[in-house]
Amino acid sequence: MTATDLARTARHVRVAAWHLRSGGISQLRAWRARQARSGRASARGILDRRGRLTFPDWPVREHQVRRPGLRAGVILDEFSALAFGFEWDQVPLDPETWSAQLADPGIDLLFVEAAWNGNGGAWAYQLTGSQAPSPALRGLVEACQARGIPTVFWNKEDPAHYADFLDTARLFDVVFTTDVDSRERYLQDLGTDRVWVLPFAAAPDLHNPVRELANAADRDLAFAGTYYAHRFPERRAQMDLLLGAAVRAGARMESGLDIFSRMLGREDRYQFPAPFDHYVRGALTYAQMLTAYRAYKVFLNVNSVTTSPSMCARRIFEITASGTPVVSTPSAAIGEFFAADEVLEVSDAATAEQLLRALVENPALRDRMVHRGQRRIWAGHTYCHRVNEVLERVGCSSSVVADPTVSALAVTNRPHQVEHVLRQLAGQRGCRPQVILLTHGFEVEPALVDRAREWGLDQLVTLTGPADASLGTCLNLAIEAADGDLLAKVDDDDLYGPHYLADQRAALGYSGADIVGKAAHYLYLADLDVTALRYAEQEHRRTDFVPGPTLMIRNVLAHAVPFADRTRGEDTQFLRDAVAAGAEIYSADRFNFVQVRGSWGHTWTVSDAELLSAARVEFFGRHDSHTWV
Repeated sequence: MTATDLARTARHVRVAAWHLRSGGISQLRAWRARQARSGRASARGILDRRGRLTFPDWPVREHQVRRPGLRAGVILDEFSALAFGFEWDQVPLDPETWSAQLADPGIDLLFVEAAWNGNGGAWAYQLTGSQAPSPALRGLVEACQARGIPTVFWNKEDPAHYADFLDTARLFDVVFTTDVDSRERYLQDLGTDRVWVLPFAAAPDLHNPVRELANAADRDLAFAGTYYAHRFPERRAQMDLLLGAAVRAGARMESGLDIFSRMLGREDRYQFPAPFDHYVRGALTYAQMLTAYRAYKVFLNVNSVTTSPSMCARRIFEITASGTPVVSTPSAAIGEFFAADEVLEVSDAATAEQLLRALVENPALRDRMVHRGQRRIWAGHTYCHRVNEVLERVGCSSSVVADPTVSALAVTNRPHQVEHVLRQLAGQRGCRPQVILLTHGFEVEPALVDRAREWGLDQLVTLTGPADASLGTCLNLAIEAADGDLLAKVDDDDLYGPHYLADQRAALGYSGADIVGKAAHYLYLADLDVTALRYAEQEHRRTDFVPGPTLMIRNVLAHAVPFADRTRGEDTQFLRDAVAAGAEIYSADRFNFVQVRGSWGHTWTVSDAELLSAARVEFFGRHDSHTWV
């Protein structure tokens, strides 16, 4: 424990103790809640005198399930129960009372995973073992089938435990496996073609880059898992390689390597041997691990299964989604899910050591790597996507959740900027927006509209507002014409990267906010030919202000809180009114947007020097390859 760690921990303890003495446990809880809301509560771990490191539980926010009214009866282990619980009205079934649970109020789907300790231990030894499947499980599945309730089994333990759960799998209408290679075995052994692949994923409500707590990435390297001295020799060799490299790299770092052992205190064969035992910092609950995911600059991963194209550790999805880079030993599945610059794979100790040092020393490298990996997760590897797959396969497609639609609102009184804004919107990837182009003081040329449709803007709506109308009034007219679930305000002279809209839509989803924008953003000053980064510390934070050109708003909020009838400060006033109405604002990542201060006319009233006073010069000139990630 460093002197800095000691000082920080001591201060935190003193403040907490003062609140406890002054107002009792209620005041202490209120202080902690205020810190969590303001972002001042710390994700920093606390080391005790034995060298054990603990973290606070991650503050999971209240949420609404994505498919209210779809009742899923489940048998799940802890991690899966949390992840799937955001997707439907989850009913943990009990082996003693499932009959009553089916009777009132009933379920629409039975979803059972290959659980060792299902539903908090209620189904332990009933899905696998010499007596499995148990009479209670058989009765549950048969009763569901008699009622026409689809029954689904998911073997997340394939291929290693294929045989252990095969008899249980035989009971169900539909079987999913995490291992594509096991699918052929199921087709033969079960004599059915109703077998599909369902890999692990991330739960954006749990695994996201939102910095609910301060001091993210405060420590260096971490590994969480189990050392098997008696099994998985290939995995053991991977651990020796990767952890050995981490020990050597960490010797030059502030906190170095921390290991969290899931089997700490159990049989000797599960304990980390020397020299790794020196770095074991204890064991963490899953709620604490969610905080630890955000507390490190790099997380390490090894693989028990290396040849499956679809089976890889769930932590790869979870940690990447949480905003921390993952360095892993090779696995066939990683390359199927992620590009080589999104999750790094290493096969020799020297390269591993160099990469770990490079990542710890270079925040920009970490941020870009993680952002690309997260985009891939938000686009296709969340539990929302996985549940959609299940529902499609069992004939419940009416409960499938689609991505929210987006309408881009472009209001301009400058004819020479129209083509610029339309080309940027036509170049968006991963999101095909409806475009509401409202010109005031002129009408857009029909030939330009035709070209825009050729560029791919097939949902282009053109409107004309009065020349003397305020910008706020024109924005309200555009809102009335918009059909999208989400509305993105775009300025005609700023720069929007190809992934801008898709990233903003994803941020609105995982943050649960009503408005998303980019308080941390790049700024190009044309007169100085300088690109600067403004308010870098505001990235991935809940806030009360984001720049107007980056606003993405829920449609229902935009109708409830209209823009003020003004041309300057209309977006600032909108944010004030929205917050007063109870809306939450989230500042997302800094990428894929550049605010431009040109030599031409604008409503800005501040000088270049004043803008730079709250910014950091990143480079001279414009470099889209740096800002477009």
